[in-house]
Amino acid sequence: MSTERAAGSRLANAERQRGHVADVALADLTAAAKIADGGQGRVFRLASPPGVLLKLYHRGVTVLPEELGRLIDLPGDRRDLGVAPVAWPVGRVFDDGRCVGSLVPEAPAEFATSLAGRRRLLELQFLLYPRRAMWADLVLPTDTERRGLAVAYVELFRVLHGNGVVVGDVSMRNLLWTLATGPAVFAIDCDGFRLAGRPPAVRSVDTAGWTDPARPPEVTVDTDRYKLALVALRVLLGNHEVTPEDVCRGAFPLDPELTALARHAVRPGRRPPAECWLGALGADL
Repeated sequence: MSTERAAGSRLANAERQRGHVADVALADLTAAAKIADGGQGRVFRLASPPGVLLKLYHRGVTVLPEELGRLIDLPGDRRDLGVAPVAWPVGRVFDDGRCVGSLVPEAPAEFATSLAGRRRLLELQFLLYPRRAMWADLVLPTDTERRGLAVAYVELFRVLHGNGVVVGDVSMRNLLWTLATGPAVFAIDCDGFRLAGRPPAVRSVDTAGWTDPARPPEVTVDTDRYKLALVALRVLLGNHEVTPEDVCRGAFPLDPELTALARHAVRPGRRPPAECWLGALGADL
C-alpha cells in the first residue's frame, strides 16, 4: 500500500463525518502496523490519520458494498446512534473496483490494558471466566460494577434496536468494557451489523456458545434479544456458559424480576426487549 497526500485528508473527513460514505482506494493507504488477524480479515493501524483502522477482508469473504454504504450512512440523521459506543464503519476501501475493506475508528484507549507485557483489548471474556495467572494485574469489577456493565450493554442493544439495527453475531471478542471512569462498554466489528430485514454487509457465523437455540433461518431483533439475555445474565453471574434455560431450572438464583425475564427469553417471539432488562436492573429509563 502506497500513500498520497490527499488520502489522509479523505480519511480524516471519513472519521469526522459519520453518516457519509467515504470511498478510498487501497493504493492510497499506508499501514503502520498489523494489530489483529481474524476470521473475516486483518486489521491494520494506519499511518494517517490517527485513530483510524483498516479492516482488510480475506479473499473468501463476501462483501456487499451497497449494504456497507447503508450501514455507514445510518448514523447521519440519528443522533443517539451517532454517539453510541461502537466502532461504526466510516468508509469503504476499494481495489480494482472491488470492495476489499472498511475503515473503522479504533477503540478508545481506556478499553485496552497491558497483560503479560502486551496490549490487550478489555474483551467481555475477562468478565466471564475465573481469574487466570496472566490476568493477575487486571482489575475486575465489583458486583455493583458488574451490574453497571450489564446495564451499559443492555443500553447499547436498546439504542441499536431502536434504530433498526440488528447485531447478529455476539461474542466475547467484539464487546469491550472498562472501569476507567465508571462502568462503560464499546462494540467492535460493527461492519457485521445489519439493518433489520436486510442482508449483512459482511456475513459472519454465529460464535459458538452464543447462538439462538431456536435456530431461525434469519437473524432478527428477536434472535438478538436472546443474545441480549445471554450477555446480561453472563455479566451479572460471571459465567461464560449460563443460559436463560439454566436460570429457568433454578441453577443460578436471581431476583424474581430477572428470573421472569429469563423465562420469557427462552420463548421465540416473546423475548423481552432491552427496556425490560433495564427496568429489572434498576437503570434510569
